[in-house]
Amino acid sequence: MSGTVRRRVVPQGEVRRPPPQGSMLRFYSDESPGLKITPVVVLGMSVCFIGFVTMLHAIAKISAYTSGK
Repeated sequence: MSGTVRRRVVPQGEVRRPPPQGSMLRFYSDESPGLKITPVVVLGMSVCFIGFVTMLHAIAKISAYTSGK
């Protein structure tokens, strides 16, 4: 196909409906209620949480090793 776009044929009697208003775009619009954070911030917070849990595991292992258990 060289740059042609095919359209889906709508059978007779079937009505084409617009997409629902509660789409994914609503999460990133100014009209959505709640806390406004970007996906990059969520990713950064997740990486920090994983690092913090890993650090706690390391501290627990070191303290168990030094106490002789």
